[in-house]
Amino acid sequence: MSKQPAQRKQRIILLMLLGMLLVMVIFFSSLILQTYREYKTFRAREVRIELKLTQARKEFEQKEAYLSQLLEDPEFLERVVRERLGYSRPDELLFRFSDEN
Repeated sequence: MSKQPAQRKQRIILLMLLGMLLVMVIFFSSLILQTYREYKTFRAREVRIELKLTQARKEFEQKEAYLSQLLEDPEFLERVVRERLGYSRPDELLFRFSDEN
């Protein structure tokens, strides 16, 4: 009969260890899940930022090309000044029409 109390203690210890193991597995699984969610969030954010960076670089290249053309092409510069600022040569007459209905 002395074997039953020893076996009972072993079962209780084994159940406690299994319970602790289960608690640890659940705890670490929740940590891993939370970390994975954070990773997904940061990855999506990184993709959005990279897209914005790509767009900004394209815009920069376009503006740089425009500036280069302004500095190097006198005909383009003249056309831009005429269109945007309304400049004319001294011997020219400009007509401006309004779009009012």
